[in-house]
Amino acid sequence: MKKEPEQAEVNIGLIGHVDHGKTSITHALSGKWTDTHSEELKRGISIRLGYADAVFYKCPTCKGAEAYTTKETCPSCGKKAKKLRKVSFVDAPGHETLMTTMLSGAALMHGAILVIAANEFCPQPRTKEHLMALKLSGIKNIIVAQNKIDLVDKKKAMENYNQIENFLKEFDYTTEIIPTAAHFGTNMDLLIEAIEKHIPSPKVDSKDAVKMYVARSFDINKPGSKPKELVGGVLGGTIIQGKIKEGDTLELSPGINNQKTKIKATELNIAEGKIKEATPGGLISIRTLLDPNLTKNDQMKGNIIGKIGTLAEATAEIKMKINYFKREITDINPEVRQDETIVLSVGTATTIGNIISIKKDELEVALKVPITVEKNQNVAVSKKDGTRWRLIAYGTIQ
Repeated sequence: MKKEPEQAEVNIGLIGHVDHGKTSITHALSGKWTDTHSEELKRGISIRLGYADAVFYKCPTCKGAEAYTTKETCPSCGKKAKKLRKVSFVDAPGHETLMTTMLSGAALMHGAILVIAANEFCPQPRTKEHLMALKLSGIKNIIVAQNKIDLVDKKKAMENYNQIENFLKEFDYTTEIIPTAAHFGTNMDLLIEAIEKHIPSPKVDSKDAVKMYVARSFDINKPGSKPKELVGGVLGGTIIQGKIKEGDTLELSPGINNQKTKIKATELNIAEGKIKEATPGGLISIRTLLDPNLTKNDQMKGNIIGKIGTLAEATAEIKMKINYFKREITDINPEVRQDETIVLSVGTATTIGNIISIKKDELEVALKVPITVEKNQNVAVSKKDGTRWRLIAYGTIQ
């Protein structure tokens, strides 16, 4: 009997400024190149969230970092290594125009590798904003990969190292800084050792009512398929709590036409194939009976899947208490005005809002696209700075 594929047990984000090497580190650790979209290949940057799984092993004989590997057989001594766990990497885009995509990714992460290039001053603009996004998402477990170490001399590397340390202190993070050269696979063993030390797998309580953030949605039918060959739309994302079994009937919110929609999980999949039950950790896909025309091109991104009767209703108007980031961190005046247009990111959902009321630190916002939020949930707030959207605050739903 064929063994069922194993689901990853933790999601680790790769974050940082554009072209600092996030995708290269993901490739060095997993063997997968996550930039597969045609526009990504052409432009050389990540546009969508990328996903890749890896299994970590530890040699029982070798000492120190060289004991850690992604191979079943130890590269150092040739002995069989002991399996530690399967992890899933979420590769977030670093380009300034794609911050909302990065914020969607942060909602799926349990920990993160902050990638900082040794040949550039630290911090770069997106380095700041990505670390702010982590704090906003409540992610405390991070490590730093000081990448492209092969491009600088020792003096420059130490200057950059000190810049990184001071930057982390500014955001109240204390962690290891690992020098890496991703293109050569340099110090990946040290990076794995640090991940195992600092980014634990989340504790799972299968009794919790299931909640899953939808980060992708697809139509997997091939053009020209006959009616009897068609299958329902597919929803992809990460389970935050609880579990989903094949055949479960669940609820989608905001749903179709902003009405809660019942769905049936006719099939569950991870990258390696079908599974019968899914729990938090890694990216999963759910095949449903939804019209695939409704799920194509990520149209269902931002929805939440949950047990029937447990999800909040979608809303087109929210009230929130706003907490501005320090001006020296954002580089712009973060304060917003009445009638100003802002972008809100919550979970994997992103929507445009217009501020209709400001009373001290409380905002009332009318949303262009309704979202599903809960009381006390944090919302990322971005405002326009020239032609760009900049992360300037977080709001707490009232």
